[in-house]
Amino acid sequence: MTGAVTHTVSTAVICFELTGQISHILPMMVAVILANMVAQGLQPSLYDSIIQVKKLPYLPELALGHISKYNIFVEDIMVRKVKFLSSQSTFRELNHLLESTTLKTIPLVDSKGRATHISTLVLKLLAFILKA
Repeated sequence: MTGAVTHTVSTAVICFELTGQISHILPMMVAVILANMVAQGLQPSLYDSIIQVKKLPYLPELALGHISKYNIFVEDIMVRKVKFLSSQSTFRELNHLLESTTLKTIPLVDSKGRATHISTLVLKLLAFILKA
């Protein structure tokens, strides 16, 4: 299990620290290294298998020769018209935002022109405060 889950020697180090048995360091490190070698040969790993069984989105490792196939940039998929609130926002803008959006949170920025992110507001909580 050591090699299949973590792929590190940290498990062996933790065992040494907990037990204080430094005399067993060599056999334990050899066992961990062998477990890692076996786990490397048995692909996919435990976590990859769980991802595949649950049909979760999965990004495989990119080999050096295949990187050119993935030439998608953030600007290709990002949202450009971001709704936000600032210290200059009026009560009318806030009410309109609460009524018109389905977002759960909204960014709070320092000013409309500069738009440096300060915090994130939870709209449900904000609506509750305004109704009180």
